[in-house]
Amino acid sequence: IERFKARLVAKGYEQRAGIDYGELFAPTTRSASLRALLAVAATKGMPIHQLDVSTAFLNGELEEELWMQQPPGYESADPTQACRLKKSIYGLKQAPRCWYVKLVAALDKLGFKPSQADPALFIKKDENGIVYLLVHVDDIITTSDDEELIRKVKDAVGKVFKIRDLGEAKVFLGMEISRGENGEVKLSQRRYIEELLQRHQLVDAKPRSTPLPPGSKVLPAEEGDMELKDSSDYRTLVGELNYLATSTRPDIAQALSVLARFMGKPSKSHMGLALGVLRYLAGTRELGLCFGGAGEFALEGYSDSDWAGDPATRRSTTGYVFKLGGA
Repeated sequence: IERFKARLVAKGYEQRAGIDYGELFAPTTRSASLRALLAVAATKGMPIHQLDVSTAFLNGELEEELWMQQPPGYESADPTQACRLKKSIYGLKQAPRCWYVKLVAALDKLGFKPSQADPALFIKKDENGIVYLLVHVDDIITTSDDEELIRKVKDAVGKVFKIRDLGEAKVFLGMEISRGENGEVKLSQRRYIEELLQRHQLVDAKPRSTPLPPGSKVLPAEEGDMELKDSSDYRTLVGELNYLATSTRPDIAQALSVLARFMGKPSKSHMGLALGVLRYLAGTRELGLCFGGAGEFALEGYSDSDWAGDPATRRSTTGYVFKLGGA
């Protein structure tokens, strides 16, 4: 916990579509974009910095006319009056979009253009060099081939919004970022794994050497196989593990693809296998993706498949992996 916050929040659940708000979509960055950016920075030896925009949603401009009750604790001479909102505040349905529109306009004036592949990735390229900005709501990762350009970008953004300069990037979206002696960048989720172990009471469990037991055949629940009283526990665990698989731990992706087939009717044996994946992570919590170092900045792709490998349906399974900058 870095700090505690208290905010005035609007009753967005009372807003009416088409009257109190229109467009709501506001893009957020994809984990694939973060990995690609780290690969670029690692292979080219570029510094990676991070900054945070304070109370970002309060910067957005409202297009609609909105009113709200006076907040508790606010003393007014006429308690029957209401407050008209001139800017967006937390709780409004359109607040994320208002902030994104404001941010895009500000970055456009600074020469940044959103990427066609990811509208949350902004790029500025001129005769001085190239600067990347990766935005997830109010968290920003920036990297450049010239550290002086990073400093200038921070100063320019700081003149438009109130920001906190966090220096070299350490944690982004719950993922730890560390730099090696040779410039390689490691992306891992050790803290998240430890939180899962604590949540599922497996802190002291014996680690397992593989995500699934070698040669195991995972089958649908059969008669006599005890069903879970609350199948939501299984779905929650598989979802938590899938976040790891799609972010920094592709080594559990195949196991998760098998376990996810039984979300509708999981049994206790399925739950045991899912907890077994967590036990595997307990012994490999320090593992992550490592970009750069001695590796070249090259895109590699591999694919393979089995034939009628599913023991229940005889369906085949195809797998593929793409590596950029070594990971």
